[in-house]
Amino acid sequence: NHLGNFTQISGDERCALPSQLWGRDEDYLWYSAGGSANTTDLKNNRLGDVTLQARYIRGAFDDKPFTIGKYENTRIRSAIAELAANGGAPMGFYTRYQVPEARREIIRYYRFLEQHKAVYHANRSHAEVVLLFPRSRIHVGDIKAVDTFREYGQRLLKQHVLFDVVPDDLWHPESKTDTRLVVDTNGPLQLPLQHSEPLSRFDAPTTVRISATRSQHATTLDIHCVNYNRREPMPDRNGRPSPGRGIQDEQPLPAAPIQADIVIPQGHRVTRVEMITPESATSQVVAWKVNDGGRRIRFQIPEFLVYAVTRLHLQPVDAN
Repeated sequence: NHLGNFTQISGDERCALPSQLWGRDEDYLWYSAGGSANTTDLKNNRLGDVTLQARYIRGAFDDKPFTIGKYENTRIRSAIAELAANGGAPMGFYTRYQVPEARREIIRYYRFLEQHKAVYHANRSHAEVVLLFPRSRIHVGDIKAVDTFREYGQRLLKQHVLFDVVPDDLWHPESKTDTRLVVDTNGPLQLPLQHSEPLSRFDAPTTVRISATRSQHATTLDIHCVNYNRREPMPDRNGRPSPGRGIQDEQPLPAAPIQADIVIPQGHRVTRVEMITPESATSQVVAWKVNDGGRRIRFQIPEFLVYAVTRLHLQPVDAN
């Protein structure tokens, strides 16, 4: 299937399907972003990522496995990391695995995923906000609603809001018990989002995408950070961003430490915080402090290169 940058109606073969038929009897999806996300233009806040697409597919497909192809053979690490961080099956199909340097990073990242299977296997998204995808309006040919959705999604990503994407014809408030706010493209988006209790906050650059998942048995809250900052390749002969020649043009630049202030899942307390990253064989203990009567936790995510997962180990508050 094809999605691109949410190209509707001509670019998405199944966009006109009613909710009861979309993905019916399927247990795995392969979507293509084409060439819509294989370049960056960092000074204009274009990260060449498929974070929003991944969250849409995850929300529409009820957390079943999926992958997204993006014709990416340069930024191998971020291509693997962004899908791992958002419920997808990381894809190496377009990578030049015959190149020794590329093969080393593919092996490093896939071994990391295998080593930390508990983070990924049967996890569920953890979000405080839901952004509704206007599928019901697409069904009546209202394509402008998709432009609003893209704009709102990018603004929420830049603000590092923990949000899910759910098609509006599937949305049921009881299905997302942690949801505090719902953002609908029918109305304006005012940032920062206002709620009776502040949402989780991250002091992070706009070149970092942040998401959160709960492990299969809800024993951890995992904060995924994907860093897209890098030395960009020279533009092509027409002055357009270049996808690069291969891994030699990946050139990632480390992300500085990130200050996190997170709402602790209700009914739990934190017992330990650690950060893991493919670039290190061992985890790093993270100092933390609980405040607001045990409802929030503050800590600093250490510097990392492309991908880092900060694991908050949880225990029910009534446990002995």
